[in-house]
Amino acid sequence: MPIRTGLDERIKDVRAELKEYFAEAKTAYSEAIEAFTKLDSEVYKEVKKIRQHAREVNWDLTNNLLLILALNQPLMKDLRIVAAYLRSVDTIERLIRHARDIARSDRSLDENATELPDVITESVIGMHKHLNSLIDITSNCFTDVEEVPASELSDVWGKIKAEHKIAIDALSTLKSDTMGGKSARLEVVNIVSRVERSAYNLVRLCSLWHHALNNENIIID
Repeated sequence: MPIRTGLDERIKDVRAELKEYFAEAKTAYSEAIEAFTKLDSEVYKEVKKIRQHAREVNWDLTNNLLLILALNQPLMKDLRIVAAYLRSVDTIERLIRHARDIARSDRSLDENATELPDVITESVIGMHKHLNSLIDITSNCFTDVEEVPASELSDVWGKIKAEHKIAIDALSTLKSDTMGGKSARLEVVNIVSRVERSAYNLVRLCSLWHHALNNENIIID
């Protein structure tokens, strides 16, 4: 027999923690991207601290959600929602890990490059702007229990893919010495790919949330 006593309150606490966790990911990413545009290596230490804290939050939230499964034995819809929350915890931690990787690349770029081509920085800034929108959309869905705004999500994802293509096309034609050499070029490739992967993970997470609420799949392209 499912035990609902205390379930709603425990889920409410998880949502509050998730809201802060999403905000933490947004902050880490903003610091890493700003450091990229300014070739500032010092931010790596701060993002690394956020990453370390994120691992602790991941552990606590995962344990809380597993406790809900053990104590409350949720029904099917509640079970889908708890499963989506478990996935969201891992996805947010991955976003912060990507931000840390970008900050690490920033440190390497700071040592090798004096300036980056505008086409690259502008594309990454554009991707990051739309990534922030994705983080906000996903956070609202999970923490306010809102339906996924499919058309808005698709539009934002499309803009990120367009900016990503601009950056990749530029990287295929620009000479390495315009970015501080081959090693620096690889760091720029890493940064561009990390932002795109972060966005893709959020889109997948929103698809999972739609399934959790409606027990049907949604395709975002």
